[in-house]
Amino acid sequence: DRYFGLHFDFHASPEKCRGVAIGETLKTEDLEWICRELKPDFIQTDCKGHPGWTSYPTVLGNAMPRFRGDPLRLWRDVTKSFGVGLYMHYSGVVDRKYVADHPDEQTKGADGRPNGWFGTRTNGRYADELMIPQLKELAGRYGVDGAWVDGECWGACEDFDPRTVAQCQKETGVALKGRLPDRRGLPHFDDYRAFCRELFKRYLRHYVDAVHAEYPRFRIASNWCFTDHMPEKVSANVDFLSGDVDPDDSFSSARYAARAVARQGLPWDLMSWGFRWSKFYTPGFDAPKHVVQLEQEAAAIISLGGGYQVYSHQKPDGAPAMEQVRTWKPLADFVRARRDWCFGGESVRQVAVLLSTYDRNLESAGLYHRTGCAKIKGAVNLLCDAGHSNAIVSEFNFEKGVDWPVVWVPELYEGLEPQTVRKLLDYVRSGGSLVLAGAKSCEVFAAAGAPFKTVAMERGFWRGYSADGQSFGAVTGTVALVSYDGDVLARYTAGADAVPGRDVMAVGCRYGKGRLVAVGADLGKSYHEAVQCGLCDFVRGILVRLYRPLVDVRRAVGILEINDLRKDGKLLVQLVNANGRHRAMTVLTENFLPPVLDIELAVRLDHCPAVVRLQPEGRDLDFNWADGVAVVRVPRVDVHAVVEISSVTK
Repeated sequence: DRYFGLHFDFHASPEKCRGVAIGETLKTEDLEWICRELKPDFIQTDCKGHPGWTSYPTVLGNAMPRFRGDPLRLWRDVTKSFGVGLYMHYSGVVDRKYVADHPDEQTKGADGRPNGWFGTRTNGRYADELMIPQLKELAGRYGVDGAWVDGECWGACEDFDPRTVAQCQKETGVALKGRLPDRRGLPHFDDYRAFCRELFKRYLRHYVDAVHAEYPRFRIASNWCFTDHMPEKVSANVDFLSGDVDPDDSFSSARYAARAVARQGLPWDLMSWGFRWSKFYTPGFDAPKHVVQLEQEAAAIISLGGGYQVYSHQKPDGAPAMEQVRTWKPLADFVRARRDWCFGGESVRQVAVLLSTYDRNLESAGLYHRTGCAKIKGAVNLLCDAGHSNAIVSEFNFEKGVDWPVVWVPELYEGLEPQTVRKLLDYVRSGGSLVLAGAKSCEVFAAAGAPFKTVAMERGFWRGYSADGQSFGAVTGTVALVSYDGDVLARYTAGADAVPGRDVMAVGCRYGKGRLVAVGADLGKSYHEAVQCGLCDFVRGILVRLYRPLVDVRRAVGILEINDLRKDGKLLVQLVNANGRHRAMTVLTENFLPPVLDIELAVRLDHCPAVVRLQPEGRDLDFNWADGVAVVRVPRVDVHAVVEISSVTK
């Protein structure tokens, strides 16, 4: 039911809303217009933000000082009359008012001082004393449908409160001996962080189960839990997964985050911010995105089978900013028109990109943080721009490895667990194809017996490279490679140590029944920091050696992303226009996206299709069929389209 939705919040506080009564300008007719014209499946609205004050008249003591009527009751009455789900934006771990009122319940640093995130102790009284009673109040008194709990995994941090330290030592047997492991290099640093992660998951399971016990139909998501922030197997009874993508690099972030959540086995959606900030303007400057920007972000999400929501601030009294909301009518029409050919679809296995839980936990600056994710995000965007359908897997859901034609291991920070390395090498020996990118990735697999060795080079600066006599561009973070019995695929062409015997950047090797390509450069990071069409060409050249894609982009004028979905027995080839200046910080908003033109796709099928149709237009497409391949031509894609291959003749 959560396919298309709207999100509103304003993180109410007496300082922010000074002199204003909550609900002062909230109008029934505005809420009715939203439900009638935009036809969302659900609306999320503010009830408690990070400051910790509720924007509805709670009986639990943390309500804002002034109200005009009961604004939440109005939201509920209107949405219910239109059959629209109502969910609450509720800040969980991060609650400034609660820790101000209960300073003993705020997480502490190793110096004994409260941390700057205003985070509550996940093993403290907060959940039982405030959060659970308040969620039950929302479910029972107001009859709302669920909660989108913000400030959760990304707001949790290491807690060095003496009670938590003692609990860790008692439960784990770790003896800290008075030395608190608050930075890398100290004994038990990773052990202590792992314990704090476990405390967060216990807190999550506790409040979700407590609310469900009394209100089983109240649906709960914890923002960014079990996603790329927290790439773990789902271990709490949450009802759906969700998150809000980067408000600036939104299209690239949506591509990455959507793939990290799509294979978790729960309903999911992602949120666009309806505005953009600029580093060149003072804090608080918001530029509303043009609808075409939002459509492109939506396409990146719905083309992977998920739901989509868009976010706007509420005014200081909680009323929606209708001047922005009214511009979303074309966006709502765009998203809803594509539901039948997107929502709930499952990706066809093509290229699997490894997002290692083990490596991310070691690299992350916080318990659940995106530090270092640029290389994985860059790898996903590189594969998308190169026209290859791809998905993200982690150790826990990389089942039946040989079912993936290609596995891509992006640049590693620390490495992988030995059993994971063995599993991936066994996958190659059994007939799979493995791509290793980056110095650390190559070093880890070379040490485990892969058929090449690494040669140290000075790292940290850009270096040119060439393949097949063609110069492609520049890469960073490099080692040189020596293959025992393989092909040289690329060489470095710049740098003092790029000399014969130390200049091989990429090698291709046979390994058992499969094939392995090792690239000594950080391809994902290189592409994230500097988009290069030559790097896309290089990747295409690698992948053509390793597998035959289900859908091959033979021609396209522009950057075309391909996502292969199956739904209801149909193959639904998602075509996403990836053109535009969506990554440029000097371009806040723009109203034009260059179309992708003159597209030719080669689709491998078991039988000749009976119908090939472009959706949501409902227009039949001509195609040629020969040797198990349907060649389909699509004249243009403005933002997003679907090639539906629905039935076949045997």
